Amino acid sequence: MIEIDGSEGGGQLLRSSLSLSALTRKPFKMINIRGKREKPGLQNQHLTAVNSISKICNAKVIGNFLHSKELEFIPSEIVSGNYKFGIGTAGSTTLVAQTILPPLLFANQISTVDIVGGTANPLAPPVLDVKEVFLYHLNNFGAIVNLEIEREGFYPKGNGKIKLTINPCKKLEFKIIKPQDKVVNVFAVASNDLSDRKVAKRMIDGFVSNFPRDYKSISHAWYVETSSTGCYIHANYKKIGMSILGERALTAENVGKECALKLLEEINSKADTDHFTADQLLLYLAISGSGTIHVSNITDHMRTNINIIEKFLDVKFEIKNNVIECKKI
Repeated sequence: MIEIDGSEGGGQLLRSSLSLSALTRKPFKMINIRGKREKPGLQNQHLTAVNSISKICNAKVIGNFLHSKELEFIPSEIVSGNYKFGIGTAGSTTLVAQTILPPLLFANQISTVDIVGGTANPLAPPVLDVKEVFLYHLNNFGAIVNLEIEREGFYPKGNGKIKLTINPCKKLEFKIIKPQDKVVNVFAVASNDLSDRKVAKRMIDGFVSNFPRDYKSISHAWYVETSSTGCYIHANYKKIGMSILGERALTAENVGKECALKLLEEINSKADTDHFTADQLLLYLAISGSGTIHVSNITDHMRTNINIIEKFLDVKFEIKNNVIECKKI
């Protein structure tokens, strides 16, 4: 059994362990889960990820309860099917999706997964980021995954809903293919109660006024029915993406401005994709067996993720000058 100290990282360490355990059928035990976080142990979204993936791979689990700091996970055969999972809070639907996606990609038949919770959360990729950028790259590797945003969900009530359709995949080939068009796609999403203040349009205005004028941009502003007030902006250029959530302390214009400036940083770094998406792609780089990815900066999050991947798969990562290379052992 693989033993892991969960105090070395946060929820990503747990999610990657669950995904890789289900995929490889290697059991693991994790202690000190999220040990250095303000609220250690399993929170609702982490517990949902554990219970969701345990159902998908018929796992035997010990310690799957709220605030648990230790977990034993013994996977069995992956089973495709039609699944529905509810977080019960505004916890991130995309992080639960991130956990269950790798094993279901290699199931025998097509699967559909409905997840209810939050769709735009701090420290998690908003659903448009996953749909527009992450899945674009993953599908270029040979996967066929579709994501539908059936309802947006903001803190504190959540109640957003996403639907994944995951086709079985025999092999992944890691390759970064950027679109040829030189267009910045900008999406601003806000709850209906913010329409009178034109929050979505103002976020776009803040983005456009702070982005170089020689870039062509296509903007989309949406007001949606939600259970709680909220908003966010997502933009991508050649599938390098950036998303910023609205905050009470920030004007809508400044939310758009922050998105523009951070996206420019990623573009100017000459990276293959933004560092948030690159972090999510590392697992698939390892599954494919080899390849390199150029990132804007190497984060502790990436290093922790790499350490976990190397415990489950026969690969070795090397990092040099913001280039991450993966090789089979």
